[in-house]
Amino acid sequence: MENICIIVNPVSANGKGLKEFKLVEGFLKSLKPTPKILFTEYPKHAIELSKSAFQSGFNRIISFGGDGTHNEVLNGILVGAQEKFKKSVFEFTEGEIKQIPILAVVSIGSGNDFRKTLKLPKDVISSLKIALTGEGKLIDVGLFEYVDFSGNPKSRFFLNILSGGFSGEVTDKANKGKKSIFRGLIYTLSLISTLLFITIPEGILKHGENELNGKFFEFDIANGKYFGGGMCVSPKADITDGLLNISVFKNYTGLEVLFKIKKLFDGTILTEKKLYHDFAKEIFVKTDPPSLIEADGEVLGYTPVKAVAVNKIIKVVY
Repeated sequence: MENICIIVNPVSANGKGLKEFKLVEGFLKSLKPTPKILFTEYPKHAIELSKSAFQSGFNRIISFGGDGTHNEVLNGILVGAQEKFKKSVFEFTEGEIKQIPILAVVSIGSGNDFRKTLKLPKDVISSLKIALTGEGKLIDVGLFEYVDFSGNPKSRFFLNILSGGFSGEVTDKANKGKKSIFRGLIYTLSLISTLLFITIPEGILKHGENELNGKFFEFDIANGKYFGGGMCVSPKADITDGLLNISVFKNYTGLEVLFKIKKLFDGTILTEKKLYHDFAKEIFVKTDPPSLIEADGEVLGYTPVKAVAVNKIIKVVY
């Protein structure tokens, strides 16, 4: 019998997380055995809670929140696994991978881009039922090194996407305006002002024997297909192929990107000849000046970054 833990972010989507949880709380309490329910209380708390849940023997952990919450739960599980097995994720045996809890997601946040890649229903009750009983399938994740806001080297896993440049700037401004009643207007104004006035850095990207140089308006290193609230930046992405998708908007102006938005949302961006697109197991990106980077909707620090695909490391329900 599965031992289930649900980690709820009550403030996801400006408090929608708690409202949605209240709608399903009675149903959850009627289940036998009743899942353990934990609430996050501060940033990165989901990392601590999921790590503790893994170490306490829960074999299915459900993340109830936005993409940022899902990212924290993933990191707690895999960091906990590395500590338990005393080795890197790249050294895990098949038997050790089987001991890692199944991860399921119920998406409540503002972006919900990973849900779209998994093709899970938007309806919370339907998604929760799948999360509770659905089969877990092994998927890839990304692991990347970066520089945090204090100038210290850090590393972190991501489920969906790592991006930098324009997306990092807009995500940072959008996150800062989440608590405002004018957050929609703030985001729109941030998008426009960033498009028009962003400082575009010189960049270098390396993977294998390949090297790309130029003005990097935006770079995306993707495991999933979508980011930014539904933009399909990596339509060929496969979360089981052991590779990360690379997209670089090199030598673009903000106005040029603005006129390509339709292609991003309808999934035809790869027809854009000027866009650099490729696949790789390992990618290095450096920009001058350093670019803000975000992973799964959370702004974490700056370039340079080194990202590596971790093939079929955790079971996810979809």
